[in-house]
Amino acid sequence: MNFAGKLAALMAECGIGTRALARRVPCDAALISRLAHGRQRPSAQMARRLDEVLGAGGELVSAASASGAKLAGSQTAAEISSGVVAERAMRARLGAFSAVQAEELISHLNEQWHALVKADNLLGPRHALPGVINNLGVIDALLRAVRVPVRDVVVGLAARYAESAAWLYEDSADMASARYWTRRAMEWAMEGNDRLMVSWTLFRRSQQAAPDRDSAQMAALAAAARREMDVLPGPMLAAILQQEAHAHALDGQERACHATLDRAHLVAAATDDPGDASAGHGSFCTPAYLEMQRGACWLALGKPSRAITVLEGSIRALPPASRRDCGVALSRQAAALAACGEPIQAATVALRALDIARASGSGRVLSMIIPVSGKLTPHSQIQEVTRLRDALARTEAV
Repeated sequence: MNFAGKLAALMAECGIGTRALARRVPCDAALISRLAHGRQRPSAQMARRLDEVLGAGGELVSAASASGAKLAGSQTAAEISSGVVAERAMRARLGAFSAVQAEELISHLNEQWHALVKADNLLGPRHALPGVINNLGVIDALLRAVRVPVRDVVVGLAARYAESAAWLYEDSADMASARYWTRRAMEWAMEGNDRLMVSWTLFRRSQQAAPDRDSAQMAALAAAARREMDVLPGPMLAAILQQEAHAHALDGQERACHATLDRAHLVAAATDDPGDASAGHGSFCTPAYLEMQRGACWLALGKPSRAITVLEGSIRALPPASRRDCGVALSRQAAALAACGEPIQAATVALRALDIARASGSGRVLSMIIPVSGKLTPHSQIQEVTRLRDALARTEAV
């Protein structure tokens, strides 16, 4: 089966339409339509991305390679995909850049990264992800056009953008894509001998083990991330330590959990963090953020009443730039209230969290609210619970 046929079959098998698939890539829906109908050949990067999103296990990559082999040697515009042409054209333009132009582009991409981080904090992955992916395309073309020593700088930028893509996909509840971009970030970090980024990608992998409640992997990866203690800035160390605290909580080790969080507080980020990572990775890990994590740990330790109090304090202390963190804290507070037999309050708080999930496109927050609704099923006759269940029913995957 050729690439187009395979893509169309996988989309049907997964029950995903053109627009939904385009949102997950992300790309233009018209491009997906052209690929699925055989009107355009995919670039190698697009074939890999579609394979990852659809869980094709390499079948789409193989199909794209086979299609490319059949058309090898043909150079007419009708036979070469417009995506490949555009990619080559961009590479040619970048290759012709002077040293000053390349430096200006790198500076622009660096400034854009900080702006996209802030957009993520304020608005969520739905607003930041397209920009990150688009700039990764430019960076990929730039990497093919430049040589050492300029390449060394671009590789560092590539690692940073890839790690951001990993986080944005994780927050979108697309864990396959999150792991893919984490691997890319680690590859680039290792090429550039960026010890801090290697540590941060290990932290990210530890975080990605949390939904599976794999405390052993969480702890091991966080410990590996701490190996660079001599160069880790305080906020990065604080973020890694809170991840270890979560592993302790899942293992039921209450004392170790809170002792680790107390250590994290000693090196936490400043409370006036602007939310654009200008102070480096981990700058989100403020005292309020750590207390939000402490509340989550109390919940994991089976003590929801303690979680409620701690989470209430953290919600008040979180800065405006951390709106989505507020959604996470509200979701956990709703879960704690439900566990304590407070269905009206639980549903009310969950609805506040759902508003944030919808506005930001945070599938992660949405995935935390759904179990709360399930827990409240015995109280469906209560008006607030009915409102929550109706709101969830009207909420498409974000």
